[in-house]
Amino acid sequence: MTPGDLLQALIKKSGLPSANALAKAISDSTGGAVGPGGIQSAISRLQKGNIPKTETLKPIANYFGLDAAAFQTDESALKCATELGLAKQQEDETEYAGRPRRQRGMVPIVGTAKMGPEGFYEEFSSIPGAGDGVVDYYSDNANAYGLRMKGMSMFPAIRDGWYVIVEPNDSVSEGEYILIKMRNGSKMVKELLFRRSDSIEVMSVNGGERMTLDLRDIEDYQPIGAVVPPSRWRMP
Repeated sequence: MTPGDLLQALIKKSGLPSANALAKAISDSTGGAVGPGGIQSAISRLQKGNIPKTETLKPIANYFGLDAAAFQTDESALKCATELGLAKQQEDETEYAGRPRRQRGMVPIVGTAKMGPEGFYEEFSSIPGAGDGVVDYYSDNANAYGLRMKGMSMFPAIRDGWYVIVEPNDSVSEGEYILIKMRNGSKMVKELLFRRSDSIEVMSVNGGERMTLDLRDIEDYQPIGAVVPPSRWRMP
C-alpha cells in the first residue's frame, strides 16, 4: 500500500466526498491558518506517488490523528492501514455514495443532466440504484460514475447525448475538466485554469468567459476523466 492509497482509504472512511473536501475540512480545522490550496497541492502529490516534506504532511496527518511518518513510505502506510483496519482489497472498500460495485471497464450511469448557459447544468433525473446502464470505459477509480448530458450549450467539447465520466477523489491538474458543486445548489462543468490558496480560476469548456470561484462558496469539485460517446453505452 502506498501513502496515496492510505490517504484514499482515510478519505473514504471519513465520509468526505472528495480530496478537495478534505483540504477544506483540514483548513477549517486549523481556523484558516493553513490554506486549502497548499493542502490540495500536498494531497495531489501524494496521489501521484510523490512524498511532500514532513512539515507539509503534518496538517493532513494531524487531521486524522496520525503521525506524518505514516505517509512517508509504502511500509509505514501499510502498517498504519493494517492497524486501522483499512488494508483491504480494492473490491472490498466502501463504494462512493453507496453505489453498487461495478465490473472493471464498466462505469455506471447514475442520472441525466441538462446543460445550460455558461457551463451550468441541472440534474433532472436520478436513477435509483444506478439503473441507467453502464458505459464501456476503463477507469482505475473504483468510485467512478457517469452522467448523460443533454443539450448543446457546451458543444463541441460535450455533445448532446454524450456521457461525462466523473472520478471522485482523484487528483486534478490545470487544463482538465471538473464538475463543480456550489454551496448555493448550482452545478457546473468547467475547465480548471489554476488554483490559488483561496480560490480557483475556471473557464467554460467551449472557450467562454473566465470566472473566479471562492473556495468558501464551493461544496466540492471533482475531476472529469473522460467524455464518452453514446456508442459506449451498454445495458448489463
